Amino acid sequence: MRHPISARAWRDGVGNTQRGKMGKLIGGLTGTMAVAFYVGTFIGWAWWMWMAIHFGSFWMFVFGLAGPTGIFAGLLGLWSLLFGIPTWLLHLVT
Repeated sequence: MRHPISARAWRDGVGNTQRGKMGKLIGGLTGTMAVAFYVGTFIGWAWWMWMAIHFGSFWMFVFGLAGPTGIFAGLLGLWSLLFGIPTWLLHLVT
């Protein structure tokens, strides 16, 4: 006797609705968090570059453009945008 649910439907989570729903929920949350991280880092990076131009700090500008340090600059820039510029950063670049 053949099972009433096809193999494809079973694989896609129709046969086990709890597993399918939870997988979709976790996948959706993970995707949303990744997009929020990328968008937030880009906004922070833009803020970092604006601060570099505003302070006239050449090395701060280079730090924002230099490959992997751009991600760190983006996170610091987002922190600065949300909570204010850290004192140690002001002392470092001015």
